[in-house]
Amino acid sequence: MRLRRRQAQTGRQRIINEQPAQTPTTFSYANSPRQPGAKSAESRTPPQGRLWLKRLGLLVFLVAMTALAVNTISLTPSAKVVSLATGDSQSFLRPDSYYEPIINKLLASSIWNRNKITLNTDQINHQLLSRFPEISSASVTVPLAGHQPTVYIQPAQPVLILAASNGSFVVDASGRALLNAASAAQPFKGLPTLTDQSSLNVSLDHQALPADNVKFIRVVLAELAAKQYQVASMVLPPASSELDVYPAGQPYFIKFNLQNNDARQQAGTFLALAVSLKQQNITPTQYIDVRVDGRAYYK
Repeated sequence: MRLRRRQAQTGRQRIINEQPAQTPTTFSYANSPRQPGAKSAESRTPPQGRLWLKRLGLLVFLVAMTALAVNTISLTPSAKVVSLATGDSQSFLRPDSYYEPIINKLLASSIWNRNKITLNTDQINHQLLSRFPEISSASVTVPLAGHQPTVYIQPAQPVLILAASNGSFVVDASGRALLNAASAAQPFKGLPTLTDQSSLNVSLDHQALPADNVKFIRVVLAELAAKQYQVASMVLPPASSELDVYPAGQPYFIKFNLQNNDARQQAGTFLALAVSLKQQNITPTQYIDVRVDGRAYYK
């Protein structure tokens, strides 16, 4: 019995030993094996460091864009003055070098004038018109790409020179005293001179003559010029509403009534009488008076 049991066990062991050995599993990798001690870029920079690098880059970009924007809208407190004067009005303005430092001082007077967005152009225009009566309009413009503002100035239109007790002044169509004639850049040419004999004291940027009187004078001058009468001088006698006009080359002067607004009618009355007197070979030696409507007297 013992012998058979041993043989059975021996046969079982033989069967077990005769089973084929299992082939070991082979694994392959597509990637080459890493070198010992090598690390990827991601493993070298911790996540917190990468976040700070991104934030730093964004901050640098924002600072650069802000600096570019500030530089684009900034203005220098040094303006370029451009005169729009033409012809006779060119002598009406002072040189550009006179206006530039005053305009620059106005620009530098407020920090809000240092950029294109907050520049108060209306205030500067108003200050220029208040300070310089000879300027009828002013315009401040800013460049798109540059930094220097440009100021365009338009002179008022002078119509006559008023010789008053305290000097000679340039007067515009509204009768306002704009400029002392002695301050002009160049002598005035072609402007008629009106001499006041009533001791009138004139102030700059104030009313020197009523606007209706200036209009009356201009109409008379135009009517006489249309008939080739040149005017040598004009006078405002004291304490009266009379206008005395002295034609060039004539021994007489013409008396006009400033209170009568119909200057064209009075001028027409004179011209009709002048033609009639010429036909009769009569030349007045003192005056021709047309102050009464539809009537003319001479002496």
